[in-house]
Amino acid sequence: MFDDCIYFNLATLSRQITKIWNDEFAVLGLAPSHGYVLAALTENPDASQKALSEIMELDASTITRFIDALANKKLIEKNGIGKGARYTITPEGQALSQQIYKRMGRLYADMQSTFGKRSFSNFVTGLRAAKQTLQEAYQ
Repeated sequence: MFDDCIYFNLATLSRQITKIWNDEFAVLGLAPSHGYVLAALTENPDASQKALSEIMELDASTITRFIDALANKKLIEKNGIGKGARYTITPEGQALSQQIYKRMGRLYADMQSTFGKRSFSNFVTGLRAAKQTLQEAYQ
């Protein structure tokens, strides 16, 4: 009945992927979203909330929640106040970020193994293209 429904198939796939990622990141005491914000800060040191919001393609309020959670765990620090605030990773956050990258690499390899290298690459490329097409069509 729902075989041709993009919403149903993507939502189902998203739940399956989310479970796999949640299980993998739980070992680190983080949700995947928090891990990806930490990774974004690793690659963009001293980033602002707005910059993180753009990188992660999330609303500012969502990024604020993630930043607060990471700051409460002493993984990042806020430098400055208000809109000029920047965020940096603490030494504890740096150490954890290395583990995050290892887990992300393992998940990537697992997905390549599960789907096949070429199929996985084509799938991710297709997802990015579909995302871009919808952003252009509905913004």
